[in-house]
Amino acid sequence: MIENKIKTWIDNSNKNMASSMVILKVNDENIENVFNSIKKLNNLKRHFFVNKIDYIQQENKFSLINQILIIKKNLYIPIHEMKNNIRRGGIYIEDDRSIEIFINALDINRIDSCNEIKYEVIERTDFLTILQDKTSLRKFLFDRVEILKKIGIHALDKHIEFYMLVLDYYIKHNVIAANLIHKLYQIVNLDFESSSRAIGDKISLICGVKSKATHISNIYISLRRYVKSNIKVYDLNFNQIEYDTKLNIAIKLLNLDSKDLTVEKISKITELPFCEIEKLYKQKYIR
Repeated sequence: MIENKIKTWIDNSNKNMASSMVILKVNDENIENVFNSIKKLNNLKRHFFVNKIDYIQQENKFSLINQILIIKKNLYIPIHEMKNNIRRGGIYIEDDRSIEIFINALDINRIDSCNEIKYEVIERTDFLTILQDKTSLRKFLFDRVEILKKIGIHALDKHIEFYMLVLDYYIKHNVIAANLIHKLYQIVNLDFESSSRAIGDKISLICGVKSKATHISNIYISLRRYVKSNIKVYDLNFNQIEYDTKLNIAIKLLNLDSKDLTVEKISKITELPFCEIEKLYKQKYIR
């Protein structure tokens, strides 16, 4: 049975333990009514921390529990605050009737009515699982980009065609543009605060390979509209960390200087090509 995230949130909020945000996007004329309707539900046992963003650059202090954020449609949203707070996840509701049902459910604890609420969930998921599921990757990426845009987070910094091209190349060849995999890491982990270098280090650790530059002609020449000549990519066909580990084992086996450990045997043990072990052998014994 699929979990109803709204029901879970309300259950947790009754214990003052709801950690993710609920984000309500309302029409301009309704913002005060929605804000006041939720505020009046607070009591000694349960408290909702309600913020409304109804004018440019309004300062808001967010709570780690029972946070409800109300935003106007078609309004500028303070990017830094949203990027920082979305890391704990969110539930997004923009349908007017669903917002009404949600407030009513908070009021009289009508948990059964939560099934009628239309909502979208923004939450962290496993990066490697998403990256490797090439059949669902395209839909996940652009669906997540769209929902983030609704709350004021514009995750992509290049034209949509750029991402279509490099995504297509990754699906076919298992070589992914650094910009794309960095953006994917951000939206999967809801991490919009870490530096590009920090994200790159994490990706290299997870995928076992570092980025390298290649000419756009090796991918699609039409990328020249978006990059000058070279583009950084991660070749996921090659695991640098795994290779370095095997190479280190081969060197240690050669250093044992055992007659039983021939070049051929070490090649089989480490699963490295015979020619590479032979090269190491010559470097050690033939000057």
